[in-house]
Amino acid sequence: MKNILLFLCLLLINTTSYATANFTSATGVFLVPNVSVNGITNYESVTLQLDLSNGTFSVLDATLKDTSFSETPIETLSSNGLKVDFYGCASTGHNQITCRTKVMSINSDDQITIPAAHWNSNMHTAAFDNFGREYSSKVTAFDQSSTYALVFTLIQGVPATVDFIFDNIDIKATSFTAFQPAFSLNSPVQGNFRNILF
Repeated sequence: MKNILLFLCLLLINTTSYATANFTSATGVFLVPNVSVNGITNYESVTLQLDLSNGTFSVLDATLKDTSFSETPIETLSSNGLKVDFYGCASTGHNQITCRTKVMSINSDDQITIPAAHWNSNMHTAAFDNFGREYSSKVTAFDQSSTYALVFTLIQGVPATVDFIFDNIDIKATSFTAFQPAFSLNSPVQGNFRNILF
């Protein structure tokens, strides 16, 4: 019976994932990351309580995977030693839209500045809805957020997820005609992503 239970648990593991499941024998808790069910429903993780003495288990937690953003970049921008991958924009709250990017330093470890809203006249982040209204953002990365600017170090070749959060979006808006994130890694880089449905 123990072998059957172990086999069933192994079937839950997504075969395309390289993450490792974790079993704690003291508590009987079995944590499986990146779980797919029939190739359709994806979970960030599933936590099971295994009872090996009688061959039963119960589900303690099943965390759905966030599918709001594309898993692959929609568009990529490379300039001045910085690579910016854009993953789209999605509704993340009442009248709130979040746009996701991943930034990576191509040449060296370096400090990056990411402005939110109107940081200065030469470099700022903005978005324009399909009615032409302009919105300012809050920028978040590494559990930090700012309505002014974030500054942190990028390690060469390691992407960092940066989200731009726009509040008070007109309820009739259906897209951003332009999302223009700004970055500075030695020199300014201005993105200009167009016609983004949310």
